[in-house]
Amino acid sequence: MSAAPPSAKDSAPAETLSAEDRLERVELLWAEERVRNQRHLADIAAETAQLKETINALRDSMEQARVGEQERIQRAIAAADDEVRQLKATANALRDQLEMHKAGESERTQKAVAEANAEIVQLKAAIGALRDELERQKAGESERTQRALAQATAENVQLKGSIDALRKQLDELRERVGAHA
Repeated sequence: MSAAPPSAKDSAPAETLSAEDRLERVELLWAEERVRNQRHLADIAAETAQLKETINALRDSMEQARVGEQERIQRAIAAADDEVRQLKATANALRDQLEMHKAGESERTQKAVAEANAEIVQLKAAIGALRDELERQKAGESERTQRALAQATAENVQLKGSIDALRKQLDELRERVGAHA
């Protein structure tokens, strides 16, 4: 029903209107209220859809961050594995060299061992530093991921609260409309 412009009978006092006119007036008011409610529901539905899109975008962003974190971890692990292989190769080469020079070459052997040990200490320090950096990066990524997850969860809770409140308002409106009918 479309709202017609008020006629003389619409602006007349309720006592002077016939029952039919009063009924028509109530039906017109009810129809206007219904249209307002439908518009309000459409607005709520649009806002809900927008909030769902936001949640999905946040989920996608969070998933991309996880993938990026996994890729960085895999690269760091591969680099550490490569360094370990190099260290093992160096250690094996040093052992071979020691065995070749064992007899009669103690001074040169001791010097080579000292250099190798210093290099191993440096390499171990480098590995330790790389591991520490990897752990810091991992912790930072985890922290950012947790914050994003907490924010998305908080927004979800807030959205649910808003939806519940809107449902309550809609129920109250329905009860009022039902009481008027």
